[in-house]
Amino acid sequence: MAREKQKKVRKSKGTEPKKAVIRGTDPNWTDSPLTFDLSHKEWLKGVSFRDFTNKFDDETMFAQYLFELFHKVIPTIQQNWKDIVQGQGKGSWRHCRPVSEEKLDFVLGIIEKTHSHTFKDKIGVGSSLWQLGFTQNIRLIAIYDYRNNSLTPVFVDYHHLVHPDKNFNQPDYKRFGFCPVCEYAC
Repeated sequence: MAREKQKKVRKSKGTEPKKAVIRGTDPNWTDSPLTFDLSHKEWLKGVSFRDFTNKFDDETMFAQYLFELFHKVIPTIQQNWKDIVQGQGKGSWRHCRPVSEEKLDFVLGIIEKTHSHTFKDKIGVGSSLWQLGFTQNIRLIAIYDYRNNSLTPVFVDYHHLVHPDKNFNQPDYKRFGFCPVCEYAC
């Protein structure tokens, strides 16, 4: 049998660190609390775009959905954000995930119709477009900026029409015409 040679490893003379530096956190994660940027006031506007609408039948329907949004959806997101990011699209967070590539142009079209301009420049490095929901209906569509650990809502899919489901969607949503922004702000 041939005798194996052992390779000698040359030790550096001070040009390399003695210990490897280990970062204890994900570079895309911060310990600062998640904040909501509500500065874009049109995010509650009701629009119709292709087969999508987020308009309501009447003021009562709007009040019910708005209550659920602010009483359940937003607090749940804020309290569980780290778990949502880690478990995106799975388990309890199956309705919380980045917007899929196949729906991206559709969602960007709704955003442009809602805000009368594009948000493409805001969805760049350090940002991603998310859909967030915990019930059969409401999905909050928001831009997540991991650099600031903030969510900017851009519209609400009250009727689950970005990803429609024949078993859960109401067949008569197209007749809805109530827009709270048009009713109260115009």
